[in-house]
Amino acid sequence: MNFLGTHSEEGKRYREKLVLIEQGVRQVMVGYDRLVRRILYGLFSDGQKTLGRTTCAHLLLLAYPGLGKSTAGETIAQLIGGVFRRIQLVADMLPSDILGTPVIESPNGKKEFSFLRGPIFSNSVLLDEINRTPPRTLSAALQAMAEGKVDVGHERFYIEDPFFVIATQNPLEQEGTYPLPEALLDRFAMRILLDYLSEAEELALSEREDSFAKLSLKALVEKEEVVAIREFIRSHVYVDRACRAYAVRLVYATRPQVGGEEVLLHRTCLQDLYIGNRSPVLVGCSPRTHLVLINLAKTKAFLEGRDEVWYEDIQDLTFDVFNHRIVLDGTLLAQRAGRPIQYLDENLMEQGEKIFDLRNDIGFLHQIVRRILRGVPTEVSELK
Repeated sequence: MNFLGTHSEEGKRYREKLVLIEQGVRQVMVGYDRLVRRILYGLFSDGQKTLGRTTCAHLLLLAYPGLGKSTAGETIAQLIGGVFRRIQLVADMLPSDILGTPVIESPNGKKEFSFLRGPIFSNSVLLDEINRTPPRTLSAALQAMAEGKVDVGHERFYIEDPFFVIATQNPLEQEGTYPLPEALLDRFAMRILLDYLSEAEELALSEREDSFAKLSLKALVEKEEVVAIREFIRSHVYVDRACRAYAVRLVYATRPQVGGEEVLLHRTCLQDLYIGNRSPVLVGCSPRTHLVLINLAKTKAFLEGRDEVWYEDIQDLTFDVFNHRIVLDGTLLAQRAGRPIQYLDENLMEQGEKIFDLRNDIGFLHQIVRRILRGVPTEVSELK
């Protein structure tokens, strides 16, 4: 068991910074321990890499209104000395409302165009109710989220690092919403499902509410340190080849077919969910998935005081990384709606069987990921 043996002094100092940030967030956020950790994983993990540049691992929250999503994003920005912007997305929003627009200025009596930067040029951005704006506007944010830059006309503008996006989606109201394209969903490292606080946690929130107006947060790290910590984690947290192979095999098991041929591992894991020869999964996860999964596992290991990734790190993050990337076969689910499903997890069994609710696709995704985690061995002898 290794505990930050390589570059230990620097590693300990960086880890102490992360612990301080976590404590700072918990000063403001009541409950949601899992969300707080996931936010830290996203902020200090590599998202998508391009030539000479990386972004943070962006998050998508599936959550009811009023659960503190804006508070979480603003708190993170204050603790890293950065700029926070909340963008309320609506149906008539244009790409320029997010990215910015050219404007005419005449500083010396000569009219010329200059670029007025939009709210996306921030360190922490909350895209609220992301499914309420049309695909044209969402696609404009794709390059910014993936590459940390914006192209307007013939010019390119870079967003200051760190650049961290938290988007929200309301699971209740579907009127006036647009389906999120798979290309956009794949830009988010994780989709995190939030429920209400427990009764005790909500009481603690009520008791703490009066002090929020007087609470003042100071920056605990500089923005440059966030980038440095991310680079340190990337370089100094070790991932054994067996762990990498395990992550790849988990992703591979989500795919019903590859190259026109059936994936035997996929059928083995999900056999009891098949109807005839049809898998409940229409499209599996992309190759980007295992890269994101490994990067997040590195940060999780680092925050827990280790300089190597364990299988348990990968398993803990798998559902959050997979659930928005797996596309279910809607036709097959409709056929299955009235049929009992035997759950492998005894903790979920009620009177021996449970009826699958077609509306609760999240529950079905849980079952798919559980079966994949059980069906894929940690020891991968040979990759095909």
